[in-house]
Amino acid sequence: MLEGMNPILIRTLLFSAVLLRPSPPRRCRLATMTTNQSCGATELDAIFAQKKALRSKLRRDIKFMDPFLRSQEDQKKLYVPRVEDKNRNMRMLNISSTQDLIANSMNILEPGLVDAEGNEREDVLLANEPVDLLLLPGLGFDKAGNRLGRGGGYYDTFLTKYQEQAKGQKWKQSLKVGLSYSVQLVDTIPVTPDDVLVDALVTPKGFLPISQAAQEFCV
Repeated sequence: MLEGMNPILIRTLLFSAVLLRPSPPRRCRLATMTTNQSCGATELDAIFAQKKALRSKLRRDIKFMDPFLRSQEDQKKLYVPRVEDKNRNMRMLNISSTQDLIANSMNILEPGLVDAEGNEREDVLLANEPVDLLLLPGLGFDKAGNRLGRGGGYYDTFLTKYQEQAKGQKWKQSLKVGLSYSVQLVDTIPVTPDDVLVDALVTPKGFLPISQAAQEFCV
């Protein structure tokens, strides 16, 4: 949902990951990856070059994907990001199908504020039950769980709010999983005190647990 890519592509990857049924914990395995010492111009060029190669295919694929079918099968709710303003305010709203997504002024697919019946969509920050899994985009990641975004701080702001809500409700914290290509994995990501770490990474090579919570998920 990646962050350096076209937003429509991000949404497509988000749906793909959400639709996949979690494997039994015993099948969880460490991914083997090779990284460079730093994220240089060559790596960044490679990341951005992938946009053109993948955009057309994934735009076609999104037409055939319906997250509602899988979330209904698994009895799960699906929330999708909607940027509210330029002040780092982002909401996660419940959708029932890809038809609930509309293009905003930037041609980014987002959920509308109301559904087809005119009912206000449920905001995850107002939900009465916890979220199990949060899928996060990023321009880069390291194996310590640090995530490099685009500098807007939207996801970190949202994650901080949600973690505070979960703590106040005495809920178990959601598992935060970053979606990454292997080329986006580097040794060190520069971070600030406000950055929220991911618990694990999903790459084309597999699942890489980082935090204790992710390790326990694999037991």
